[in-house]
Amino acid sequence: MKHTPITILTFAVALATSAAAEAHISAVSPTAIANKTTVVELGVGHGCEGSDTYAITVDIPKGMTSVRPMWSDFGKTSLTYDPVDPALVTSVTWQKDDADALPGDSNYYKLAFRARVPNAPFTSIYYKVHQVCRAADATLSYAEWVALPGEMGEPAAAQVIVPDHLPGWNKYTVPVDIADLGVFFKDALIVWRGADAYSFNDNTVELIQGTDGVTLLAADGVKANDEIWVRY
Repeated sequence: MKHTPITILTFAVALATSAAAEAHISAVSPTAIANKTTVVELGVGHGCEGSDTYAITVDIPKGMTSVRPMWSDFGKTSLTYDPVDPALVTSVTWQKDDADALPGDSNYYKLAFRARVPNAPFTSIYYKVHQVCRAADATLSYAEWVALPGEMGEPAAAQVIVPDHLPGWNKYTVPVDIADLGVFFKDALIVWRGADAYSFNDNTVELIQGTDGVTLLAADGVKANDEIWVRY
């Protein structure tokens, strides 16, 4: 049996009667490199109140281009394009055939697409996800993973955008205030700003604290236009 298409109208009607969801949809990799082509994988942890995930629509963030979705256990994909720029993909939908819907919420899914990340290092990118689940009796339920930081509701999937870097020392001028260095430099060996140093690694922090003339850089100590050196 072919799948029954999930339409925008169906989504809109469902919002008023959506079922509570148990899922958490997140980006498998917490980081993406600015201005680079990458494969974005979204992990679908659960369905909705015991029902299997039947369809997923991901809104493509503004500034993300060259979107090419990958097939999955859901089969073929469908794309929505910007009406002004027909080459620009605005959303991707993965939907199972009805015959492939499972009788219960038993599986973890990965859905992926390749795209170029915006050239916006030291910021975050958010993927708003619309989830449709299907019960054994074909009843549909819905979950909206669209809330941005500070908003009420289920959170959108997020990735932080890190600058391109090479092994060894890398020099950056920070374009924005950074509230938490650990978000962007968890994988770095050490971050320097003048005589101040930061590391996510507790052992390196001890070495910083025990080095004469070096001050421990607070996690929120980097401001816009600061020049920093980062070693990977």
